Amino acid sequence: MPRYRKHIWAGDVYECEEYFSPKAIGKKHNRGQNELLTSEEQKQRNLKIARRKLSRLINTNFKAGDLFVTLTYRERLTLDEIKREFRNFLSCMRRWRKKKGLSAIKYIVVTEREDKREHHHLLINAMDITLKELSKLWGLGRVMISQLEPGGDYTGLARYITKENVKEYEKRWSTSKNLKPPKVIVKKLKSVKPKKRSQAPKGYVVVESSEYFSEDIGVIRYLKAIRIGGEDYGAGKEKNEL
Repeated sequence: MPRYRKHIWAGDVYECEEYFSPKAIGKKHNRGQNELLTSEEQKQRNLKIARRKLSRLINTNFKAGDLFVTLTYRERLTLDEIKREFRNFLSCMRRWRKKKGLSAIKYIVVTEREDKREHHHLLINAMDITLKELSKLWGLGRVMISQLEPGGDYTGLARYITKENVKEYEKRWSTSKNLKPPKVIVKKLKSVKPKKRSQAPKGYVVVESSEYFSEDIGVIRYLKAIRIGGEDYGAGKEKNEL
């Protein structure tokens, strides 16, 4: 049975997924084990996968000094009105950045509207803007703003902005089109027999080591590590484990 190892580089975070599958890469795994999950277990599994994807996207594209903004509405609006107002806000932001000679806007936005007044959680690339200026650009309610702190891994932030339940097949977040995907390398290993555990590249510290099940490729051995210092990703060399 072939053995594969997937290396994922997202900002200062390195992840490794090691799995065994009779299927070729890209083929679906038998869903049998997944069908035994209850609806609540399936919901939690989907949430975990979504948060992992979002964490990688944030870690790849945002760093210390970028902005985390919450935009609230003073009045209740329909979903269509919320979408229109946010598009208008993005247009204002693009004009403001262009006027200041800043780079193109990069963002991830999550909209929450469950049991409370509608609001947006917005991650945006750094710019020298005051709370007063940002509040004026928004103009629809209260604005809260903070800078991302150093640390290398923003998984906690991804969990926070995805805490609200969403309807099935509904998007949890939206992004600008200029975000970079994490760097992913998949290798077929020569040895079928697994090592006791995967190892992190030099200069990284392991923060998680576990196993979980995926309907796509079966049981996965998972490792997560964070680079010590710096902001460049992929700086640590992979160990030659083939």
